[in-house]
Amino acid sequence: MYRRPKFLEILLEIREQMSRDVDYDVDLFAEMVRSGKIARKEKKFGLDKVKNKKDDKKIKKI
Repeated sequence: MYRRPKFLEILLEIREQMSRDVDYDVDLFAEMVRSGKIARKEKKFGLDKVKNKKDDKKIKKI
């Protein structure tokens, strides 16, 4: 077998570290959701709010 180039070894180390970070973040987020630390109080995005903001801007311009 041949030896991997140094670049490839470093790239694989970076990918492994990123994978561990993502796993930790997902686990942390799931735990926060389960414990109730993150709760959706209202929708942050919606078409109703966008329509109202546009209508308000038109009224203010007139």
